[in-house]
This record gives sequence, C-alpha cells and structure tokens, in this order.
Amino acid sequence: MAKNRAQATSIESRLISLIASLFFSIPTAAFVWLWVNLELAVYWGGFFSSSYLITSIIVFAMLALLLPQLFPSILGGIWRGIVKVWGWWGW
Repeated sequence: MAKNRAQATSIESRLISLIASLFFSIPTAAFVWLWVNLELAVYWGGFFSSSYLITSIIVFAMLALLLPQLFPSILGGIWRGIVKVWGWWGW
C-alpha cells in the first residue's frame, strides 16, 4: 500500500516537474531547430518555420507532463545523439 502511495504523483508535483523540465527542453528544442535549419539553409536552400520550434517545445512539455519519470532519459538520449553526430562530423 505504501509503495502505491509513493509512486502516485499529484498534479502539483507534475506541474513543478514540467516547469523544471522546460528549463532544459526549450534550449534543447531551440538548439536542434537551429542546427537543422543551418544544415537545410547551407545544403538545400530551405528552412523550417518557427512553428516547428513551437511544436517541438509543446511535444517536450507534453512528454514531461505525461512521463515525468522517463523524460530525463529521453532528453539525455537526445543529447547523446547530438554528441555522437558531432563526433561523426569531426567537430
């Protein structure tokens, strides 16, 4: 019984974790959006509009709200992927 109570999260704790996650997810979304747009502009002459940035921020916020325990590992996986791509490109 105590285990179920410890695992249950209140709406307040989810909102606090959402606000805390936005501190990391907004710069991550902006970095990925800028990086993709730089590659598109240099090599293909196009770019994504800012609505893609807003959409990715909303998706990150929804993931943080719905999966508060899993969200840090999702964000960590994104950053590990970024580091691997940088390593492949020799930066």
